[in-house]
Amino acid sequence: MTKLIEHEGKCKETSNRQPVAGCQVGHLVSSTRGRDYGRFYLVLGIEDGRRVRVADGEVRKVEKAKRKNVKHLKFYGVTANEVAEKALSGKKIANTDVRNELKSLVNQLYACNTGGSAVAPPGR
Repeated sequence: MTKLIEHEGKCKETSNRQPVAGCQVGHLVSSTRGRDYGRFYLVLGIEDGRRVRVADGEVRKVEKAKRKNVKHLKFYGVTANEVAEKALSGKKIANTDVRNELKSLVNQLYACNTGGSAVAPPGR
């Protein structure tokens, strides 16, 4: 079995397949591999030590969340609290919830990285 540890913003495998704090429901991630490279997602579920389910509420809806290998994701240190609380309490997560939280988190991320109140570029 393998265990995930957070290293340089990505989850790496070690010895037992239990996901760790670096891979939680509601975390902001971006794809580092595949045709969705650079797209931001929220983690909606953890399948096992290697795969998570992600959605962006637009292209990838909550109802058909994408299965993604954690090796192909970059994890950021921010969490969508509203989405995480709904998932943990068993409530239905709407696509609008995911879109709104994702937009807010990405804008915060860009503002922190640029040192001002920058707005994230449109698109991917």
